[in-house]
Amino acid sequence: MQILIAHSHLNPGGVTRIIESQIDSLKNIPVKVLVGTCPNPETITSRGAELVIMGELNYLEHKTYSDDEAKEMLDTVLEKLRQQITKDTVIHFHNLNLGKNPIVTFAVYLLAKEGVRVFNHAHDFAEDRPSNQTFLEEIISDIFSHNLSEVLYPNLPNYQFGVLNSFDLERLLSYGVEADRIEWLPNPVTFSCTIENPDKEASKKTICEELKISDEKLLITYPVRVIQRKNIGEFILLSVLFDHITNFVVTQPPQNPVEREMYRQWVKFCEDHEIDVVFEAGNKVDFEQLLCASDFCITTSYREGFGMVYLEPWLLNTPVVGRDIDYITKDFKDDGFTFPTLFYKINIPEIKIDFKDLNMKMQMEIICDLKSGRIEKQKMFEQNPILTTLFNKVADQVIEQNKEIIKSNYSLQGYGSKLQNRYKKLVG
Repeated sequence: MQILIAHSHLNPGGVTRIIESQIDSLKNIPVKVLVGTCPNPETITSRGAELVIMGELNYLEHKTYSDDEAKEMLDTVLEKLRQQITKDTVIHFHNLNLGKNPIVTFAVYLLAKEGVRVFNHAHDFAEDRPSNQTFLEEIISDIFSHNLSEVLYPNLPNYQFGVLNSFDLERLLSYGVEADRIEWLPNPVTFSCTIENPDKEASKKTICEELKISDEKLLITYPVRVIQRKNIGEFILLSVLFDHITNFVVTQPPQNPVEREMYRQWVKFCEDHEIDVVFEAGNKVDFEQLLCASDFCITTSYREGFGMVYLEPWLLNTPVVGRDIDYITKDFKDDGFTFPTLFYKINIPEIKIDFKDLNMKMQMEIICDLKSGRIEKQKMFEQNPILTTLFNKVADQVIEQNKEIIKSNYSLQGYGSKLQNRYKKLVG
């Protein structure tokens, strides 16, 4: 049995880290990694996996293609994929149905129809992203005249699925995928502090000196690459609300060119209005030490595939607070997890709408009003009383209990066992 793990890219981020974990968990099985781009090949080759670059797997530009263009691209993708497949290969494809490259989605479907074994590992869904769904329809339905649902969710025993949470498991069942072709595969949580006997106070002093911020305030870190769904405007709003007692830092800029203009505008907005958020902290200090040093990690994201941000920081004795995504946190809470303070919405005085649902211009106006005093901070806390507990001290017992749940339920060893059992089902 050979495992061919495939994805569009290996840029730093959640899917890349999961691919690295998968290689680590499959020590006794030959693994080849097939991607469109890989900025740091050593992260794969140092783990003993073979790396193959196939540019055709990259995101496809969303534009109008002629029938001939699409068919030529399809022939190329099919030919190159076939070169990597043997009779005992399982293709483990990440986010195949997301709609970033409909040609590849269709090519893998055609290979599955020929009998190739496919494990479709769904982190995110095109159904949640209208422009991606439209792109899939334009290529698969309009050009290749195939039923989109059949291509995305074919009824084939050799085409199986992995999902990250119970919400997506129910989603696939509702689409007609049989339960025995779905593996519920929560991501492994492998991040652990390599700093020997980390001293939070000493780490904080060091980090704050490097970032040129006061170590007398609470250090609040958003460990995230800033993209639209991470809701950075709300993070900035909270930084203004709590600026008298906190320093807010966020770790990484976006890599996707589509997201960079949004990010640039928020950075400039904070500079223009003297809002002391530290951007790109992950490029200025050691990431692990930053999380060790933080008093809290925070998330304001409104959509996640798995929600690693809710788990990892606890392993470094750092509690997690912020916006609750119920379909994500439900599984963690069912495991016995305790979250100190999560909120579902942020109400704005005189506006009956959740802050996350405002466009960027309106979010900036609200933050300006808060900064200038036109909106009183006290009114914000009256409208959102849960925020008054956001940074309350968390008991050591809660931290230890959450750490134990992570170690028991999200281990790399258990993850590898699930994967190998699923592959064996596919191979028969």
